[in-house]
Amino acid sequence: MNLIDVLDENTILTELETNNREETLETLVHLFDKEQYIDNSEAFLEAVYKRESEGVTGIGNFVAIPHGKSSSVNKVGIAIGVLKDEVEWPSLDDTGAKVVILLAVGEDSDNSKEHLKLLSLIARKLSNDEVIEQLLNSKNKTEVVAILSN
Repeated sequence: MNLIDVLDENTILTELETNNREETLETLVHLFDKEQYIDNSEAFLEAVYKRESEGVTGIGNFVAIPHGKSSSVNKVGIAIGVLKDEVEWPSLDDTGAKVVILLAVGEDSDNSKEHLKLLSLIARKLSNDEVIEQLLNSKNKTEVVAILSN
């Protein structure tokens, strides 16, 4: 699996204006729902909040990678929000978030493997400060896809 296999311009928003973590997550979950990645927004959002309560998903450098495992997930997906302004988000370096990459995975064992692969691919990509800088400055969906798929 490559990131290009799961990147979908329909689940990417740039110059997103949200006021807090909750609003950001709700907006991204709505994208999953609209594009039929999930069949129950409330159940999926509950799974995301459950994971959020278990530990920090802000990895630093204004990036957060929240995720949820739920039976409401129809297909593995990534929703990305590039925010206009930083929102408060618990993180490893005490910065908020300006790039939020939300992962949706099902609960069965095959999906768990996909989940770990996705996290690994994203973490590897985001270990490059230049990639993070490009994402922070991206202005459209096409740029986001190009940055993450190169």
